[in-house]
Amino acid sequence: MTLLIKSRSGLLAIKAVVGIALLSSLALFVAPATQAASGTSQRIVLVSRLTSAGTTLQNLPGGVTYGWNDLRGGTTWAGQPATIRFLGSVNYVDGSGPFGGLVTVTREDGAVLAFSVDGNALDASLPGGGDETTFTGSVRIIGGDGAFKAARGIGTMTGFRDGPVGSPVQMTFNLRVVRPN
Repeated sequence: MTLLIKSRSGLLAIKAVVGIALLSSLALFVAPATQAASGTSQRIVLVSRLTSAGTTLQNLPGGVTYGWNDLRGGTTWAGQPATIRFLGSVNYVDGSGPFGGLVTVTREDGAVLAFSVDGNALDASLPGGGDETTFTGSVRIIGGDGAFKAARGIGTMTGFRDGPVGSPVQMTFNLRVVRPN
């Protein structure tokens, strides 16, 4: 998809990023409605603070950092306490760039929801030398167990981190989940 914008210096073409963002936003609300005929659709919002339980990061010249991080924390899911584990990989230049991962959320009653995340991080240096990194991403439900066995769906992820890679992160997952009837 290409969006043309007229500016003083001519036409600017804004390609895939705008198209992907628009389609992802639209799909979050349209796709579940079409799937709901064969299942029960529900919105789940998970707010979590995650800390690193283990990490392997490599640094290269030019500000390149890549590797993996095992993030763990707690959240509340449908009023019940739950644990969340995010096995993520990063490929950053100067603290910004793509990341991905697999997330497992387990409720105390045994319900499990698993999803993949495909995202981007943007590192913004703060006055005084501090760092704040913001995260955005798309989510795809890959399955579950218990009441969420064979679940499917999509969603979004937002978050932030104050500090370098490996510091605690705050993440919000906004999910539209379809469970078979």
